[in-house]
Amino acid sequence: MDVVGIIPARAGSKRLPNKNLAPLDGRPLMSYTCRAALDSGVLSAVYINTDSRALADVAAEFDVACPVLRPAQLARDDTPMLDANRFLLQWLARRGETYEAVMILQPTSPLRPAEDIQQAWATYEANAPCAVVSVSPVRPASWLGRVGKDGRFEPLPGRDVIYGLNGAIYIHDVEDYLADRRPTRTLVHPMPRARGVDIDTAEDLQHAEFLLRQADPEHCSAL
Repeated sequence: MDVVGIIPARAGSKRLPNKNLAPLDGRPLMSYTCRAALDSGVLSAVYINTDSRALADVAAEFDVACPVLRPAQLARDDTPMLDANRFLLQWLARRGETYEAVMILQPTSPLRPAEDIQQAWATYEANAPCAVVSVSPVRPASWLGRVGKDGRFEPLPGRDVIYGLNGAIYIHDVEDYLADRRPTRTLVHPMPRARGVDIDTAEDLQHAEFLLRQADPEHCSAL
């Protein structure tokens, strides 16, 4: 089954300017996703989807090509990721590149190693048609809840661990994705919280650097 990997990397970022090029342990943030995508060995092709020639040039240094820059109207703060990625998929199709599945790998998840990509893809292949999303544990349900109108804490029922989307991996059937059609079912690829770190602020970046430096050599080599 052919799957294309897309790394969406918009130039603009308000909370952390030039976020995708921010240095993380001496390397651009986005380089970690470029390396993991290629090292996974499961992707038929990997492309960066960006509006920035500077970002495209950095991706090229890490062997990920930008076949076309997305137009400015698809690089605004409020542009849905689907619209930006649909533009690239349709552009690729016009030049004869078609795929059965698409894997979205956000560059703001630098601690996601190649192994997570491999395992998520194995889940997809074994269960298609479906979608696969990566998640990380948040807290036991009883630790989470609502604040009632009178100020009381209203915990969620049960003791199971609650998981949240971490943004590291999304896999879809291409036709479903292009049509914005709900998948038959959505399965999860669980990841530890440390590997699911999502960079949105300078504090997130500092936390990721701390985790990276605490990782053992074998784990670091997989990043």
